Amino acid sequence: MARAAAARRRVPAPLAALLGAVLILGLAWTLVTPAMQAPDENAHMGYVQSLADGPGLPGDGGRQLFSTEQFGAAAASNADQTAAVPETKPEWNPVEYERWRAAQAAITPAQRSDGGGPNPASSNPPAYYLLGAGAFAAAPGDFFDRMLAARLVSLAWLLVTVVAVWLLVGEVVGRQRPLQLAGAGLAGMAPMMTFISTSVSPDAMIYALWSLALWLGVRVLKRGLTAPGGAALFAAVGLACCVKAPSYALVPGALAVLAIGLWRLRPPARRALGLAAASLGGFVLTAGVWYAVARSLDRAAAAQIVGATAAGPVSLRELASYVWQFYLPRLPFQQDYFPGTAGPRFYTVWVQGAWARFGWLEVKFAEPVYWLLSAISAAVAGAAAWGLWRGRRELDLAVGLFLALVAGALLAGLHWSEYRISASGFNQGRYLLPLIGIAALALAQALRLLPARRRAAGAAGVLCGLFALQIFSLALVAERFYA
Repeated sequence: MARAAAARRRVPAPLAALLGAVLILGLAWTLVTPAMQAPDENAHMGYVQSLADGPGLPGDGGRQLFSTEQFGAAAASNADQTAAVPETKPEWNPVEYERWRAAQAAITPAQRSDGGGPNPASSNPPAYYLLGAGAFAAAPGDFFDRMLAARLVSLAWLLVTVVAVWLLVGEVVGRQRPLQLAGAGLAGMAPMMTFISTSVSPDAMIYALWSLALWLGVRVLKRGLTAPGGAALFAAVGLACCVKAPSYALVPGALAVLAIGLWRLRPPARRALGLAAASLGGFVLTAGVWYAVARSLDRAAAAQIVGATAAGPVSLRELASYVWQFYLPRLPFQQDYFPGTAGPRFYTVWVQGAWARFGWLEVKFAEPVYWLLSAISAAVAGAAAWGLWRGRRELDLAVGLFLALVAGALLAGLHWSEYRISASGFNQGRYLLPLIGIAALALAQALRLLPARRRAAGAAGVLCGLFALQIFSLALVAERFYA
C-alpha cells in the first residue's frame, strides 16, 4: 500500500518530460523577446517596480507614469519607439549600451521610486504584481536583470498551467497518458501561451488559476462535493479575481458546481449549510479580503467591471449589431463598428491573436499560416463534437454545463466590455487563453476517436507540430527584433 501511495505521488514521466521542454522553450522566449516588447509590458513593469521600490500601488495622478529608471531604460533601448512599429528596432549599439550603463550606475533610490502615477495597469488588483515585485526586489543587477527575474515568475505560472491542464484532462478522460500529454502540451507549447507567459503580465497567472479552477470544478462534479474541495475551488476563483477583473466570469460556473454538488448529495440542512459556508469561505478569504483592502484604500476592487457598467444607457439593438459584426459580415444598414478592419473581426482577433501574434501584436506570420491553423482548429473542434455526440450517453451533463457557463461568461464579459468601453480594439486573442483547459479537452476528445494503439502516435504528432510552430515563432520574433 505504501508503494502504491508513493507511485501516486510520483510525477508521471511524460509530464516531467513535458515540463522540462516547456521550461527550456520558456527560457528561450524570456531571453529572445526584448524588454517591454510584449503587450502592455511597460505598464505591468511599472506596477511591479512601484510595489518593489515605492511608492506602493500605482495610480496617483500627482506622480509621473513610471520611474526615472524605467524611463531611462526604455529610452536607451528604444523600447517605446519599437513597440507596434515594424519599421523600428531596439537599440543594439554597444556605445549606447555603455552610455546607459554609466547612467544606470548613477541611478539613486529616489529615481527608482518616483513612479506610481496613472499607470494603465493600475486598475488591476495587485496579486500577480506582488509576486513579481518580490522577485524584482530580490534580484541583483541592473533594471533589465531585475526585469528578467520578474519574467521568470510568469514562467513559473506557465508550469503550473501545464500541470493543471494535465490534471483536468485526466479528470475527464481518465488516466490516459497520451491524451493528457497532448492536452497539457497544447497549454504549454502553444506559441501565444508561451510568449505571454514569459513576459511581465498578469495573464500568466490568470491562465494558471483558470486552469486550476476548471480542474477543481470538474473534480467536484466527478467525485462529489466536500468542504476542502469546494473551498479549494472558490479559493482559486477568488484568487483569480484578485489578479484581473475578467476572472469574475468564473463565479457563475463555480456557483453552479456548488449547487449541483449539494443537489447530488442531498445532505441534511445543517451539513448543506456547512458545505456551502466552507466553499464560499475560500472566495471570502481571497477576493473578499482584496475587496476590503481596496475599500480601505478608496480603490475600485474591480475597476474594469465598474467602468463597463457605468457608461451610460444601453441600446440592445446596437449591442446586437456590434456582436453580429464581430462574427459576421456587416449588413448595409448597420453602423460600422470596426472601420478599416480587413476580414472577419473574430478571425483576426480570436484566431490569429490566440495562436500567434507577437510583440505588440505587429509580429505575425504570412496569411496562409493562419489559414492552416484555422483549418486545424476547425478540424479538432469538429472531431471533438463528433466524439461527444457518439458518446453522449456516457456524458456528464453537469461537467458540460460548468464548462459552458465559464466559457459563455468570459465571452459575454469580453464583448460587453469592448462594446461599453471601446467598440474597437479592446479584445485581443490572449483574452481567450484562460480557456486553454477547454481547448485541451477538445483536443483530447478528438484524439479519442483514434484506436487506442494509435493515440500515442497522435499525441506525438501534436507535440511535434507545436514544437515546430514554436521554433518558427521564435525565428519570426528574432527576425523582427534582431535582423
